Amino acid sequence: MERQAADRVAAALATVGNWMFAPATRRRIMASSGLEMSLGDYTLLAQISMHAPVRLSVLAELMEVDKSTLSPQAKRLESRGFIKRRPDPADARAQLVSVTREGKLAIRTLWKARTAAVAALLADWAPADVEQLAAGLGAFAEAIKKGP
Repeated sequence: MERQAADRVAAALATVGNWMFAPATRRRIMASSGLEMSLGDYTLLAQISMHAPVRLSVLAELMEVDKSTLSPQAKRLESRGFIKRRPDPADARAQLVSVTREGKLAIRTLWKARTAAVAALLADWAPADVEQLAAGLGAFAEAIKKGP
């Protein structure tokens, strides 16, 4: 692969990642979803949905935060009925968290709002160009899942 092309891909992905995870973008997605939720709660719910069932300590490592910061957020999500806890069969002292039906509905609502935010950026693109981007990014995502 040509090094310059790889450099352009890496730079573009950095821009995309910065946009996707920017507080302003996440606030926009939250606002358009109609869900009243902090950015931290939104992030934790999304992480739980991707990794469930999972211990909060594992999520803290993945998110590179202290577990103590996730406990209040998890309590809020649990009080709203978005997540549930159950004992970890591997260690009865620990708990696993997973997303409830209500939580899955909230995630679906958030992902629809995220899709709408992306669609707004692609509104002036030709449909064939959007399809080409989707195919390329899909292949790239599969390569990431497979690992180096």
